[in-house]
Amino acid sequence: MIRSLLRHAFLAFAFVTCTAAASVAEDAGNYPEQLIRSARETHLAEQRGWHILLHYKKRLTGGTISRISDPAFFLSRSGRTDPEAELEATIGAFFTPSAPDGEHPICRFPARLAWLSEQLQIDPARLPAAACSEQKEQLRTIDARSAVLVFPVGHINSPASMFGHTLIRIDGSSKSSLISYAVNYAADANDTNGFLYAFKGLSGFYKGYYSLLPYYEKVKEYADLEHRDMWEYRLKLSREEVERLLLHALELQRISSDYYFLDENCSYNLLFLLEAARPTLHLSDQTGVFVLPTNTIDIARQSGILEDAVYRPSQGRRIAQIASLLDEQGQQAALELARGKREAKSLRAGDAGDEQRREILDLGAELIQLRLSRKELEQQDYNRLYLKILAERSALGKGEAAYDIAPPPPPDAGHRTSAVGIGGGVRRGDGYAALHLQPAFHSLLDPDQGYLAGAQIKFFDTLVDYVPEQERLRLRTMHLLDILSAAPRDRFFRPFSWKIAAGWDTEVMEDGRDSLIFRLNSGGGLARRSPFGGILYAFAEADVNAGKRLRGSVAAAPGVSLGALEQVRDWWKVQLLGEAFFYVVGDDRVSLKASLAQNFRLAQHQSLAFVLSYGDVSGHAVPEARVLLNCYF
Repeated sequence: MIRSLLRHAFLAFAFVTCTAAASVAEDAGNYPEQLIRSARETHLAEQRGWHILLHYKKRLTGGTISRISDPAFFLSRSGRTDPEAELEATIGAFFTPSAPDGEHPICRFPARLAWLSEQLQIDPARLPAAACSEQKEQLRTIDARSAVLVFPVGHINSPASMFGHTLIRIDGSSKSSLISYAVNYAADANDTNGFLYAFKGLSGFYKGYYSLLPYYEKVKEYADLEHRDMWEYRLKLSREEVERLLLHALELQRISSDYYFLDENCSYNLLFLLEAARPTLHLSDQTGVFVLPTNTIDIARQSGILEDAVYRPSQGRRIAQIASLLDEQGQQAALELARGKREAKSLRAGDAGDEQRREILDLGAELIQLRLSRKELEQQDYNRLYLKILAERSALGKGEAAYDIAPPPPPDAGHRTSAVGIGGGVRRGDGYAALHLQPAFHSLLDPDQGYLAGAQIKFFDTLVDYVPEQERLRLRTMHLLDILSAAPRDRFFRPFSWKIAAGWDTEVMEDGRDSLIFRLNSGGGLARRSPFGGILYAFAEADVNAGKRLRGSVAAAPGVSLGALEQVRDWWKVQLLGEAFFYVVGDDRVSLKASLAQNFRLAQHQSLAFVLSYGDVSGHAVPEARVLLNCYF
C-alpha cells in the first residue's frame, strides 16, 4: 500500500515538474511573438521614432521607402518599403541564437534595440547573450556627453567641397575637443574633374557612407591640409539625447546609401541623427528640393537647438595673418627658413627687432608644417628644421605678437541658397521685363557674407524675359551647370583657377540676330589679390557652341576673359568683366563683351543687382542695362 502511494506521488510530481518546465519553455519561445503581437496592437511600426531610425519617407506615388538603399541595413527582405515587416523581423532577430562577436543584431542595431525596449518594455534578462566587444569599447572610449554641429567652409579649388560640409562632433569628458569623435557622412568619390564629379554627384552614381573617427583627423584634413575655416555650433541636446544619437550612428557605420549632390547628401543625412537624438524634431521634413550644408545650419538654427558659432581658423588663415604683420623682406626670410635656405640664427645679424624676429620665426614654423602636410618634406628634415626654429624662437620669449584672427561672418549670416529675381532692362533699345531663377547656390556677384569669396557654383540658373513689342516670353539663358573658382595666388599659396559652364545662352550671330544656342565653356587661369583686398583673375578659355543658326551647326573659339571682384563695402559688391572670343571653327564671329555689375545687399536675404554691358559681335553693337531685385529663399 505504501509503495503504491509512493509510486503515485512520484508520478504526480514528475508530471507537474515536466508540465511546468514545458510551460516555461513554451513561454520563452513565445516571447518574441508576444512582443510582435503587442507591437501590432499598438501600431508601433507607424510611429515616428521607428520611421526616423529606418530613414523612412513618404513616396510621391504612395507608400513608404527608406532613403537607405543598402540591403545590409534591413532584416526583412521587404524592409526598405514595409516598416511593419522590418519591425517584426527586427524583434525576431534580437532573439536569434548567439552569433560571432559583433555580428548579432543586438550589436548591429543598438538604437533599434533601445527604442523597442522602451516601447515594448522588453525584459533584458530574456534577450540572448550577445558579444559586442567593439561596440562596448567605442561607447566607453567616446563617453558621449554633448554634441557639436561642425561646418567646414568650402574649399575654393575643389568641386567636391565648394558647398562646404557638415559633420557632428561628439564630446566626452575631456576639455580638449580634438580628442573627441566625429560622425561624418560623405560620398565615396575621388574624381577631381569638376564636370565628371558634378555629373556623377547629380545622378546618384556615388555611394555615401557614415563613419565615426577621431575629430583631430577631420581638423587636420580641413583646417591644415585643405585650409578650410571651420565653424562649430554646440547643440542644445541632453546627455541622454546625445547617447541616442551615438547609438544610431553606430548602427549606420559601413551602411551605404545613394549619394545625390543636391539633396541626399551630407547635410540631409545628418538630420536623421539629430532626429534620432530628439524625435520631436522635424528637421528632414523642412528641407526643400535642394539641401546644402548651409541649409542644415539654417534648419537647425530655426529649430532652436544651435548655440552661437565658434570659429576655428585654418592654417592658411593663420599664415596670412602672421604674414600681414611683416613686410616683403620679412615674409621672404620666413620662406627661406622654411625651405632650409637660411639658418634661424642668421636673423640676429639683421636689422629686425625682437618682435619682428618672433613673427618671422613663427611664420617660418607655420610654413614648415605646411610643407610637411604637402609632403614636400620628409619627417626627418621637418624635425631638423622645425627644432632649429623653435630653439631660436624660445630665446625671444612670448612677446606681444598679435595673431588673433577676427572671425568673418558665420555661414548662417549669409543669404539662403536659392534665389528669384524680378526686374527688367533695355537691350538694343528694347525694354523688357525679366525673371531670374537661381535654384542653387551662389554666384560671384551675390553678397560674400557667409560664403567663400571668389567661388561660384550654380545649377539651372535661368533668365526669362518678356518684350512687350514682341508679346512673347523668351528664354535668355539656362545654365545647367556653372562653376568658377578664382583662387588668389601669393608668395605661399599658388593654386590655379578654373571654370566650367554648360547650358543655353542667347548669343548674337554673325548676321547680328539673336539666337539661343547650347554652349560649353571651360577655361583655366590665375588670380591674385587686388590692392583693395578683392580678386583679379584671368582665364584662357575654349568655347563650343551648337545651334541651328550656326554654320555647320557647331562653332568653336579660343578666348580670354579678365575679371575683377571687389567687396567695396559690406553692402556693395562690384564685378568688372571683359571677354573676347574668336570663332575659328564653324563660324567667323569675333565676340567682344564688357560688363560692370553691382550688387547692393539690402538685407540678409534681399539684394539689388544692377548690370551694364556692352557687346560687339562682328561689328554689331549690343548695349544692355538690367536691374533685378533678388530674394533668397
